[in-house]
Amino acid sequence: MVAYFARITPTTLALLFGASLLAGCSGGGGDGDDASASATEGTSASASASASASATEGTDSGMTSDSQGETDTDTGGEELEDPGRITLHRLNKVEYNNTVKDLLWTEQTPADDFAADDVSLGFDNIADVLSLSPLQAELYERAAEALIEEAMAVAILEPTTWKREAEGMEVSPSLGGANGEFWNLWSNGDITTNIQIEAAGEYVFRVRAYGQQAGPDLPHMVLAVDGMTAQEFDVEAINTGPAVYEVTVDVDAGNHIFSVAFTNDYYDDVLMEDRNLLIDWLEVSGPQGLAGEPNQQRERIFVCDPLVDGEEECGRQILATFGRRAYRRALTQAELDRLMLFIAEAKAGGGTFDDGLKLALRSILVSPHFIFRVELDPDPKSLVPHPLTDFELATRLSYFLWSTMPDDELLDLAEAGDLSDPVVLEEQVLRMIEDPRAQALVDNFAGQWFLIRAVRDAFHDEGAFPAWTPELREAMIGEMEHFTGTFFAGDRNMLELLTAKETYVNSVLAAHYGINGVQGEDFVEVSLDGIPRQGILTQAGLLSVLAHADHTSVVKRGKFLMENVLCMVPPPPPEDLDIPDLEPPEPGATQREVLEKHREDPVCAGCHNLMDPLGFGLEHYDAIGTYRDMDNGAPVDASGTIPSGGAFTNGLEMSTLLAGEQDFVDCMVRKTFIYSMGRATTLGDLPYIDEVAADFEANNFQFADLVLSLVT
Repeated sequence: MVAYFARITPTTLALLFGASLLAGCSGGGGDGDDASASATEGTSASASASASASATEGTDSGMTSDSQGETDTDTGGEELEDPGRITLHRLNKVEYNNTVKDLLWTEQTPADDFAADDVSLGFDNIADVLSLSPLQAELYERAAEALIEEAMAVAILEPTTWKREAEGMEVSPSLGGANGEFWNLWSNGDITTNIQIEAAGEYVFRVRAYGQQAGPDLPHMVLAVDGMTAQEFDVEAINTGPAVYEVTVDVDAGNHIFSVAFTNDYYDDVLMEDRNLLIDWLEVSGPQGLAGEPNQQRERIFVCDPLVDGEEECGRQILATFGRRAYRRALTQAELDRLMLFIAEAKAGGGTFDDGLKLALRSILVSPHFIFRVELDPDPKSLVPHPLTDFELATRLSYFLWSTMPDDELLDLAEAGDLSDPVVLEEQVLRMIEDPRAQALVDNFAGQWFLIRAVRDAFHDEGAFPAWTPELREAMIGEMEHFTGTFFAGDRNMLELLTAKETYVNSVLAAHYGINGVQGEDFVEVSLDGIPRQGILTQAGLLSVLAHADHTSVVKRGKFLMENVLCMVPPPPPEDLDIPDLEPPEPGATQREVLEKHREDPVCAGCHNLMDPLGFGLEHYDAIGTYRDMDNGAPVDASGTIPSGGAFTNGLEMSTLLAGEQDFVDCMVRKTFIYSMGRATTLGDLPYIDEVAADFEANNFQFADLVLSLVT
């Protein structure tokens, strides 16, 4: 069976961007102008194509159905099962921030200002609900401008300034003398100062002075550097308004002499008028406009030097390299020609190469080919499924495992046509899982599957639970992240998600769990032998999310177990049913008694008979996950049954039973499928999921093998 992950079905590109999108969507093998060369469906949540007429995710895994028809294609006799429709996939907020970080080496996170992504099927990367509003498009433009301005900035070395007060410098007494804050040059001559220049460049030499007028001419002042005249001035300023006179001089590093000379002394014996030059201070500042520390973002963009290689050739190299990384594929010649027009038009309008390049780069960042994960169709009129290109495969892989763009190694393999080779693909999957960027699987896959993201926003009554502190909440998150992270790299059996007898705690969480001997903020692995916890279902972070502010919620916990451990979706309540929130139990009553009364209503019983028996299994843990034997003055009864009929007396027994269920195995496969594909499963997917689940079991339930089964 050829993996769905590497195939798409031709569909129609919706006009999300109107004509601009169609003009920007280039055919995979054409010149970039054929809008009809798209094979992806660009419908938004508000304007999507009609829903697939099949069972979507959440179908009881016991359901069976004939597969959607398998189609023989002209591929040497190989069968390509219909992989289902593919919606044009917008980058979500996490993916956008990660992508611009890897593309531009920026610390900016522009998507933090975007609207929240809609969530479907438990994840925020589902293409059908990742719509695009006019406001979002405007925010993309703002982000592109800010990102490119930062990346293209030329670092300027901050100038150094030396200042000398004239009255403190050496001057012959015959030439002048101090006059308050000024030095009065009453005879032709100069004052000088030595300046040590550390870096060659342009320096501004300044003098603050004024003149005393006598005779027909203004006082004449000469500024000189190393004995060479730099600039001459007729000093018009008078004592009521001294002025600053300056000249810019290009000097080398080393010692230099800066001098100010008065050259036209004059005295009228009859009128007793004396022409003088009065100096307040001398100043040198620089270097001016000298490049400071290299801007690594700019260096990453400038793969060539336009002054050396020529602006035309270098511009094409820069845009081809940047465009390949941004679009996750090689640019067509037509696309490159269009981008080069920005540089040509900027130059024609009196701008610079940099001005035009900035516009070209900004246009890339607002292109549908950057904002969306575009998958193109060589024959949009055909209904025959076809393999993804190697570039499209690289993109699916990277956003699945890393939540970001493909790196250069993936793109190089894709450009060479080697990535789709099964041996190469397996090597790359294993490399990617071991890469630090695979932390995205914890942050975004496990983070949503097991509600780790939601812990930070969980609210509990501090009066009822004084132990509920920000430090405890962060410790809960740390435990879940460390724990789930051990399953994505290495060879750990994923059934241990529910059965593991070790976890990760710091001193705060250890105290919460009653574990002794742990100190400090760092997380350490500890054994849970003798501790009434095992696996993720009894971790306090998850339990705190699945609770009310002041008491537990059997319903929330049971519903979570059905949907996220067994992939069973309970039937929705009738639309016209007014369901009040369950009140906390009366003194002496338990949650079980409250819910038993609730289930007496036949309308409620259908759902609660499925959810409640699972939720009861976690009743030994209060609303913030503290273990307890008593609830509201009565002994806790945590007994129940799983849907297949197995009985348990507590959460540990329940977790062990669930780990042995085929439904749990299928659910792990299904959750991974949904997250990797960004879409719901369909009835046609079930045979494929069953086959992947069989491979998963044969390989000891290791995540790497699950991924390989999905993508190869």
